[in-house]
Amino acid sequence: MENTTAYPIRAVDRVCDLLDTLRVATAPLTLTQIADLIELPKSSTLRYLAALEGRRYVLRTGDTYQLGPAFQPMHDEYLERLRETALPHLVQLRDHFGETVNFGVLAGEDVVHVEVVESAQPVRLAASRGDRAPVHSTAMGKVLATTMDEDHLEAMLARPLPAVTENTITTAVAFRAELAKVVERGCGFDDCENQPDGRCVAILLPGLAAPMAISVSAPSSRLEPDEMAHRGAEMHEQAEALVRALQAVPR
Repeated sequence: MENTTAYPIRAVDRVCDLLDTLRVATAPLTLTQIADLIELPKSSTLRYLAALEGRRYVLRTGDTYQLGPAFQPMHDEYLERLRETALPHLVQLRDHFGETVNFGVLAGEDVVHVEVVESAQPVRLAASRGDRAPVHSTAMGKVLATTMDEDHLEAMLARPLPAVTENTITTAVAFRAELAKVVERGCGFDDCENQPDGRCVAILLPGLAAPMAISVSAPSSRLEPDEMAHRGAEMHEQAEALVRALQAVPR
């Protein structure tokens, strides 16, 4: 039987070359730059990039490409230090608000839940640590989306925004209008947009090495729409110690 390891599959080698090229790049690369570096025709390079983008190994922003959210944007050790540092503060926030508290980071066009501290109440909303959620349907996603550069945001909005519930924002115009509201009021809302009977309020955590946010989520019966802006303002006050602690975490 032939030793197939002596005959590497050319397509696999090319994909590895492409990913290695993006990994060592100091800035996003254009299609032409990538094709020149891996010595492939642009048409072939584009096909590889499209396939990798579909699996989130590559992130396309306008006319440039970089490693995508399938490769953790922050190394695991740093995320673990963030989680350990944040956890006691998140517990305090959970106890203060009496609802589930989530801590998340932006990863491409998703929110990654770094930590979740569940409410002690028998009926509660809670994701799990490591879960991903869409930017456009979540409160944390909306505040994190305000940190996206225009090319990244434009690329995201050029694709369909799937409806998670009947209340999910699904058009680029509506989402941009929502982001303007987020900036104006300083917090993001999920009004039954990611779960049919759940509401969530999120704030951006300022001055950190990467876009990060926290949110408080609850069943809609315990968080009325007219309470959400007040809850966001209170979260800013209560999160000051958390922000200071996270700013001191070494990368």
